Amino acid sequence: MTMVEATLSPRLSGRFDPAFARVADTLAAMLASGEETGAALTVLASGRPVVEIHGGVADAANGRDWRHDTLACCFSVSKGVLSILAHRLVDQGRVDLDAPVRHLWPEFAANGKADITVADVLTHRAGLPAVSVPLAAGDLYDWFTMTDALARSAPVVPLDGRPAYHNMTYGYLLGEILRRATGRPLADLVAAEVAAPLGADFGFALSDPDIRRAARMRQDDPGSLFRTLEAEPDSLFSRSMAGFASGEDFNSDRWRRATIGSGSGHATATGLARIFGVFGRKAVFLSPERKRAARTERTRSLGDDPVLGVPIRLAEGLELSLPPSFDFGPSADAVGHWGAGGAFAFADPEADLAVGFVTARMAPGMGSSDRSRRLVAALYDCL
Repeated sequence: MTMVEATLSPRLSGRFDPAFARVADTLAAMLASGEETGAALTVLASGRPVVEIHGGVADAANGRDWRHDTLACCFSVSKGVLSILAHRLVDQGRVDLDAPVRHLWPEFAANGKADITVADVLTHRAGLPAVSVPLAAGDLYDWFTMTDALARSAPVVPLDGRPAYHNMTYGYLLGEILRRATGRPLADLVAAEVAAPLGADFGFALSDPDIRRAARMRQDDPGSLFRTLEAEPDSLFSRSMAGFASGEDFNSDRWRRATIGSGSGHATATGLARIFGVFGRKAVFLSPERKRAARTERTRSLGDDPVLGVPIRLAEGLELSLPPSFDFGPSADAVGHWGAGGAFAFADPEADLAVGFVTARMAPGMGSSDRSRRLVAALYDCL
């Protein structure tokens, strides 16, 4: 397999297999037009890179161009990484998906939650897309404040087997389960059990050196998200976003240093591709039985999800391809996770592909962005 240097645009760097030139051309065109201001895309085929490209600006204020090791916030793709970690711990016998959460976290049983299982958490059927107790601005960034609030909460949606996307609570729910199962803080656990063995540049609670290589996230209409929350405070989506500091732009020191398992993970595109490459045919990070279970459909929304407002289709902690809302290509077996603003990562076991994409220009709306769908389409046009 021969890789060539990306020379289609002065704003695009990296390498790609000529058979995947259309993918590089697509990202180069987005950078040239200004649709993308800074982004990176990696595609692995049978575990080997066929596309590793990046370009644009990481931080305009500091004059930093995007580099191969630039980190970007991948938002809810973080949930997928946590879920893969959970499956790793299941393989190790440290987590039982069928057990009630209270077996590891006794306080969680309060207020009608005694029978909620770990599998219910993974499939967004734990009834807690928001908490039922008050949160102050900034509470979202504190691990023990959030886990205590979840333990004290009553379910806010019916426990009727239907999913409701656990937007910001998922990382604290699953993360606390994993913390109690292992005795290790979530950021350390992810580093030791996922990032290190896979050689993946991904993490929470960024250090000073990592913050210095992080891209600055850009929103075309800064503050629009929080204006929406103020305008519709009683919507389930607004309630799911409780606890943010006022005016959070996802570049704050507090956001970057926090361990918010639902959204504050930072990664390179290659890091994400390596993590989701665990579903590859020859990958041994998970057992064959766990790989199959982790990508088997467990539930889907009836119409639009009540939090996201788009249809969702879920395995255990991972999203299954459901274009256009979650576009991981044409295979119904493709498994991955969407992230706010356009980030995504997925694996297509049938084609033996793994893909990671991060961007600094956040797209509006929920689910796959127009830009991400075009990149995915270009990829499959090359096969």
